[in-house]
Amino acid sequence: MGNDEFQRTLKSDIKITGIGLMLGEAVEMTIKPAPADTGIVFKRVDEPGSPEVKVCPNNCAEILPRCTSLQSGGTTISSIEHLLSAFAGLRIDNARIEIDAQEPPSLDGSALPYVTEIQKVGFTEQEVPRRYIQVTEPFAVSDDNKQLVFLPSDTFEVTFAYDHPQTSPQFATWDISEETYMSEIAPARSFCFESEIELLQSLGIGKGASYENVLVVKDDGETSSELRFKDEFVRHKTLDLIGDLYLSGYLPKARVISMRSGHTFHAQFVRALAENGFLDFRGVGDVETKAPVEAKDIYRVLPHRHPMCLIDRVIDYQNGERAVGIKNLTYNEPIFEGHFPAQPVMPGVLQVEALAQLGAWLLLQEIGEDEQLGYFRSISKATFRRTVIPGDQLRLEIEIIQRRRNLARIKGEAYVDDALATEAELSIALADT
Repeated sequence: MGNDEFQRTLKSDIKITGIGLMLGEAVEMTIKPAPADTGIVFKRVDEPGSPEVKVCPNNCAEILPRCTSLQSGGTTISSIEHLLSAFAGLRIDNARIEIDAQEPPSLDGSALPYVTEIQKVGFTEQEVPRRYIQVTEPFAVSDDNKQLVFLPSDTFEVTFAYDHPQTSPQFATWDISEETYMSEIAPARSFCFESEIELLQSLGIGKGASYENVLVVKDDGETSSELRFKDEFVRHKTLDLIGDLYLSGYLPKARVISMRSGHTFHAQFVRALAENGFLDFRGVGDVETKAPVEAKDIYRVLPHRHPMCLIDRVIDYQNGERAVGIKNLTYNEPIFEGHFPAQPVMPGVLQVEALAQLGAWLLLQEIGEDEQLGYFRSISKATFRRTVIPGDQLRLEIEIIQRRRNLARIKGEAYVDDALATEAELSIALADT
């Protein structure tokens, strides 16, 4: 299945649509590749400015009952446990998820549809070592009758004990390999008890629930559809646990023992891991951003000079990952003197050039090499969707989707207000002057 020593991301985008389980909202979600050490980041494209929320202990929040949520600033994302579980089970370390609602689609109530889509596109190993939660001594958190324990191990193992007054106790142990996860854990579906439905409705959740995505256990113990496994309940509880542990951003190398635990307690445990130093390495905090960079500093890094300076300001960036820049267009721009002067339009090729300059700046300022330049290696998937005219402010967004030592593949998008004007994929090669 691949080398467990290196980080992974997806080979290409995955688009999934559906209905959120708790709020019942229609949702479109695109899962995208991301550079090494990005982690898992959600981007709420339905909110102004498309704010991001990173999967990390600091962002764990109680937003909706019976599910796992994150919050950063005023931005929330909920019901993420099944998607995170699929990422953890298939060892996907880095991904960006663009989503236009508060929840991912519920699909069939298991992680299997996510696993299937990830398998279709495949993954790319990123030649950067994977980090694990290393457990050198037992660590436990208890709350009333709930308990979670980490014991030292060279692998990721889970033992889960589940009981409920309306079912027989279920107990299971797995070594969570990719193969075991895909065949034994991922297909297990969400379930609830018929006696709980009225309570859940009174809490304003479960609006997207149906017999297609929730296994209902009736008062007599019968289920609304045939079980996929005799012990499907404990398997799904294990699925949830794996997803919730991935709130840490990392897989554990530990034997995990869980008794009667659920989402809220799992998040409490992950926060306890962070507070006790188990997650004391890069990547467990919020998405790191830097102060804006002005033109005079941008062109200390880039060699371009008037009239080829196409970035006025960098307003946000993350080294090795992404950047956002601004180009303000006035009627006096030299490009308008000869390009349709009676009805001036910014050439699409210069919009792509602006994206490339932003990408080259991001690469060069990080490595600090004064004797290197960034050159176009390739341009693909370029699309020009609307005209850009004097008075417009062009917002440039680039993301590094693949990186080698002297070559980077970059996805770029240029916006006017919230409307996409231009998009393209670029390759930039760094070479000595």
